[in-house]
Amino acid sequence: MIPEECQERLKRLNQVFLEENRNLNLSALRTQELSWTGNILDALSILSTPLLSPLSAQKKILDLGTGGGFPLLPLALCVPGCTFVGLDATAKKISAVERIAHAMELRNVTLITGRSEEVARDPAHRERYDLVLSRAVAPLHTLLELTAPFAKVGGHVVLWKSVRIEKELKDSLLARAELSCQLTNPYEYVLPDNRGKRQLLIFQKRFTTQEKYPRAVGIPKKKPLM
Repeated sequence: MIPEECQERLKRLNQVFLEENRNLNLSALRTQELSWTGNILDALSILSTPLLSPLSAQKKILDLGTGGGFPLLPLALCVPGCTFVGLDATAKKISAVERIAHAMELRNVTLITGRSEEVARDPAHRERYDLVLSRAVAPLHTLLELTAPFAKVGGHVVLWKSVRIEKELKDSLLARAELSCQLTNPYEYVLPDNRGKRQLLIFQKRFTTQEKYPRAVGIPKKKPLM
């Protein structure tokens, strides 16, 4: 899964991240081992899918709710031919990720502070991305409303999830229909060190997002489509 030539730089990325994490609570994974498995390896799971590989080029990829920079930073390091944008509403987190990206000399990363409901209205970002990724902790119906407006027609939304989400999947049926997001086969994987089984839910966007989505800030969370 990890390109051999990226191994050492990924280890350095993990160290730089942990240094930042001591000053700002970016992740509960505070040891090298836990962060390597739960942040780095989890982020790179998408490289085992047909959507993205180390040889991918010219794809424009958004990480929504990037937080401490995952999956953004490991993917930007391993897939230098693509351009990556990290979006988060918390300025302190974006500043920390910016420092990490600078320390790692990741020139294919751009960072934005803002609410997704507002940024998705900007023509520079609406329906501009080949892939929209999110490891954010939120129900599917909420995440789809926040992510889908950024994806190009024919592009994909990829969400990191646990494997036991039957209710979430059922509750997301209306959101999937409203946002023209078709669920393809999920990609399941197992993290080492007893971190368990997880999955990537991959949605293909079939049609242009209706102008009314996303709704105003806070509404997708308070009144999800269901």
